[in-house]
Amino acid sequence: MECTRDDSPAAALANGRSSGTSLGFEIHSNSSYNLTMNRKAAEILEEARQLPPRDLEWLIQNLLGDEDSESEAGVYAAWSKEVGEPEPGYEERFRAGVQEALADTSSGIPHEEVVKEISALLRARRGAQRLKASA
Repeated sequence: MECTRDDSPAAALANGRSSGTSLGFEIHSNSSYNLTMNRKAAEILEEARQLPPRDLEWLIQNLLGDEDSESEAGVYAAWSKEVGEPEPGYEERFRAGVQEALADTSSGIPHEEVVKEISALLRARRGAQRLKASA
């Protein structure tokens, strides 16, 4: 695999190469590793390679799902509407809890001990479920 510097995803697609330009480089893939595509997809790819760079850039951004900030704001607004606003004082309680945890100097419980306790609780619960199921 060969990597070269190129800032244009359109140039990469037009030249038949996959693009890693979001990372600032381009990846030239070995065609023997590419999956075969059906005839329609191959025709669309060939047509896309013939587009002017600006149109090709637009196509790539839309195919990759690069949303503009208005779309992201719309998604956030819909999410906020669905989950609602946090209850009053939530932020303060959350921050206080984090500060309390960070300031805690008590000794912790060793990982191995916690794993043993949890395993014992799970075994007991499974045993109780088996007894209940067999009764």
